[in-house]
Amino acid sequence: MKHNVKFSLASLIVFLSLSLILTNCKKNDSTAVTGMTITTSAATLIGQQWALLNGTVMAGNQTVIVSFEYDTTTTYRYSVAADPDTVTGTTLTLNIAPITGLLKNTTYHFRIKTVTAKETKYGSDLSFTTTNPAKSKVTYNPALVYGTVTDVDNNVYKTIQIGSQTWMAENLKTTKYSDGSSIPYVPKPGSWTQLSTPGYNWYNNDSVVYGALYNWYSVNTGKLCPAGWHVPGDSEWGVMTTSLGDQSLAAITLKETGNTHWTDAGSGSTNATGFTALPGGYCNTAGSFSNIKRYGYWWSSTESSTSDGYCRNIFYSFTTFDKNNSSKKSGLSVRCIKD
Repeated sequence: MKHNVKFSLASLIVFLSLSLILTNCKKNDSTAVTGMTITTSAATLIGQQWALLNGTVMAGNQTVIVSFEYDTTTTYRYSVAADPDTVTGTTLTLNIAPITGLLKNTTYHFRIKTVTAKETKYGSDLSFTTTNPAKSKVTYNPALVYGTVTDVDNNVYKTIQIGSQTWMAENLKTTKYSDGSSIPYVPKPGSWTQLSTPGYNWYNNDSVVYGALYNWYSVNTGKLCPAGWHVPGDSEWGVMTTSLGDQSLAAITLKETGNTHWTDAGSGSTNATGFTALPGGYCNTAGSFSNIKRYGYWWSSTESSTSDGYCRNIFYSFTTFDKNNSSKKSGLSVRCIKD
């Protein structure tokens, strides 16, 4: 009996020691799965053909691949990777996905999707409706003959001969490069500020008639304009403005007539060249928009320094067509010129 009691006590001590070790290990295991939570959040920055999808994920110490599904019905035929597309740890993470190429005035369904090594889960279905563009007809010069050019997005632009050059008579609005690849759409101000790579957005995310706003890095790809066209260099802008004669009155011959798009066309604008300049405003380096209907800014492909590029601009109440420079991070309008 005595021997059996000693054996039982020894076994008990070993058991308690192992239990304590295992308990401490469990307490110190920071990678223990705590349960994942996912939420589909309301879409924002909704425009005529685009929107920003939002959601949140708490990964519960798993590795989670995140994306969004969307469609005009809950069949969810389309999918796009989230940013960030991978989430770990136990911090609640905001996931976003800008989408483009949508139909105007159309309701879309979407949901967040997560994939782990063990399972696929979905957030709840939400919906948004793209905006219906206001009717805002551009006034061209009826005395001139315009041509046309089509970009890879199937946007058709009027073109006009000015001196020895052929120019687009509309601001560029493509969302794809001439090789068919997508230009990064960057609608959030914080993201725009950090860019040193190509990107575009729309003034207040909803101003198609004025064209898109591109940073200089997208211009510098050499693929922004339709095949056979390019963003003009500073010297090519110079050729055009020289052909207009009196530089102090050049803007009069370039601006669209009337006050539909300009706050004030100023000093009897004639649009004699047919260029039909539109005041698309700009997106500054902080990602904020300003001066639509007041200023038109157009990139050149020529850099003025490591941080800036040359551009041309027209102010609503001035008659001059000015040469300037802007940060490469700025979003300005683009007019293409034929090769």
